[in-house]
Amino acid sequence: MKSIKYQSLFFILFCLIVACNSHSQQQKEIDLLEKQILLTHDEVMPKIGMVLALRKQINLKIDSCQTKDCQEILQGVSFQLTKADADMMKWMHQYQKPLVHDTAIVYLKNQQVLIEQVKVQILSSIIAADSILNY
Repeated sequence: MKSIKYQSLFFILFCLIVACNSHSQQQKEIDLLEKQILLTHDEVMPKIGMVLALRKQINLKIDSCQTKDCQEILQGVSFQLTKADADMMKWMHQYQKPLVHDTAIVYLKNQQVLIEQVKVQILSSIIAADSILNY
């Protein structure tokens, strides 16, 4: 009878240790995801100033276009730049550190996808504007 009590106690302790370790691993994954998200944000956020400056230059160039095609191309690039800026602001406004531990990993993985999309938008709009302005 004593042996069964010790075995039960050992089993309960083992389960608690495994559960704590699992929680610790999950927290490490959450911390890593948060760090990656913030690194991506910190990489592209300083480029917003460049986005705004390029949009201003593109908008000034639209007025000097001689053809409708030229105007449409420049308006498209201006829209790309505007959207990149707006999407970064939208992402920053809606991002929150997850409070519920159970759903944190799913939330952070979604946020990682979103901030990567914003990064691509910002970088591609800068490239498009630079190529037109330096043509």
